[in-house]
Amino acid sequence: MDEPQSFDFRRFHAQHRVAMIVACSENGVIGADGDLPWHLPADLKHFMRSTKGCCVIMGRKTFESLDRPLPNRLNIVLSRSMSDEGGNRDDGVRVAGNIEDAIESALASDMEMPIWIAGGGDIYQQAMDRPGLVDLIVRTRVYARVAGDTVFPEIEANRWDRVRCEQFPADDKHAYSMDIEWWVSRHVEN
Repeated sequence: MDEPQSFDFRRFHAQHRVAMIVACSENGVIGADGDLPWHLPADLKHFMRSTKGCCVIMGRKTFESLDRPLPNRLNIVLSRSMSDEGGNRDDGVRVAGNIEDAIESALASDMEMPIWIAGGGDIYQQAMDRPGLVDLIVRTRVYARVAGDTVFPEIEANRWDRVRCEQFPADDKHAYSMDIEWWVSRHVEN
């Protein structure tokens, strides 16, 4: 395994068009009552560094769980009930009715690649149900079994290859150990 310092993850990510980024427990849980079931600063830092300068697509509930729109990103919210006020919002937020419209909006922006899908569970499932839509999954595997009401779909071994894994032990700031894994679609050449 390469040393973390030698892996240019931003360059690697930029080779992909649409990616998913997620943290899930061993039993697939990503959320509990509209919030994360853990506090892992290294994972949050990884998420922020990975998505900075890019478009981030998320569902309305995920967006509403944030204190504010993610800075230095175009936040695209999938919702049938929210309005983007005719596309005139100046807070870095756009609204789309479906994943295809969200991706079209992202492609029309001047943001960096990839376009990130960042939850929630229904949005991840919609993306997984469209073979060929997503070509990269960056998953933080949290070594815990937690209760929750939102899960990440199973990564199908016949469609994806794990190409990299970085391990992080539990410590005084992280109650659980975790691995950050990079999965590439078998239908993509790197």
